[in-house]
Amino acid sequence: MTFGEHLEELRSSLVKAIMWLGVGLCVGLFFANDVIRFIQAPLQGAIQQFNADRDLTSLGYSDLDDPEIQPLREFLMRNALVWETIYEIPEELQTLAPDAIESNLDATDTPDVPAVTVKPYAMKELLQQLPDPTALQPKIQLRESKTSVSSLKIEEPFMIWVKAGLIVGAVLASPMILYHLWSFVASGLHAHERRYVYLYMPISVILFSSGVVLAFFLVLHYVLTFLLAFNGSMDVAVEPRLTYYVNFVLMLPLGFGIAFQLPLVMLFLQRIGLFETEAYIQSWKVAVLVIFVMSMLLTPADVTSMVALAVPLMFLYFLGILMCKFIPRGRGLGSAAYDPA
Repeated sequence: MTFGEHLEELRSSLVKAIMWLGVGLCVGLFFANDVIRFIQAPLQGAIQQFNADRDLTSLGYSDLDDPEIQPLREFLMRNALVWETIYEIPEELQTLAPDAIESNLDATDTPDVPAVTVKPYAMKELLQQLPDPTALQPKIQLRESKTSVSSLKIEEPFMIWVKAGLIVGAVLASPMILYHLWSFVASGLHAHERRYVYLYMPISVILFSSGVVLAFFLVLHYVLTFLLAFNGSMDVAVEPRLTYYVNFVLMLPLGFGIAFQLPLVMLFLQRIGLFETEAYIQSWKVAVLVIFVMSMLLTPADVTSMVALAVPLMFLYFLGILMCKFIPRGRGLGSAAYDPA
């Protein structure tokens, strides 16, 4: 094939891949709302746990692992309840006329604004009738507080919906997308080189999927818990924004999935002769340092996610050494090439 024919073949493969991505996007948009709700669930659970622990601590419970308070803690978390202190107006002063209450039309757009308010002149008369404020008896009540993500731009939820649909569509259409891209690449490879891809591609997919599953179903909960507790220690109110949270949830599993390719990268470098197995073994201390630095760069800015990625990577590093040592060498790249001895 001439150079122009190669370009035409590449163009054809890319067009077919993009068409499949469009088909996947159309299907993914039907599931986009469910995906957004699904990725919000860890955040809502972490916020409910944080609120329960904060309220129990403020009420004097120092040991949150005490079995005696676990039923109360689970009750608060399950029903998304928070404690609040109120000072109730005496019953004999509850003389407001019906026209003293007015509704606030902006309350639907601003959660912090009450839905109904008392007119200023009516509130003034009520306050003048109050006894000494120090005589009012405080009461504690439970209030439902289902804190969720918010948006500051009118188009933000729509863009997140499209992004979620695109991600779902890319995952659903990935077999056909990879098939068309692979059909272009495979035509330029020898038979023994294609066998390398058939062997290592499933391993790469398994490692990537393992990193994504570990990040979303295990690490994400501890990362959110750590960040909420840190914000609470600084008395900072948390109002998660939709765009930032979705990007955070997407970047964390993606970073884990890419980092979990470490054994294959080590095997590739050993097969092309840049590193030998003995060099991996002798440099393990330096490798641990590099792993922690890479974990810091591939994860959000918190210690929990960095450690949660670095620890599995250390095990994967030694797995890479075992793969380099025990997977037999075969023919290398080129028509008659062999791996370096």
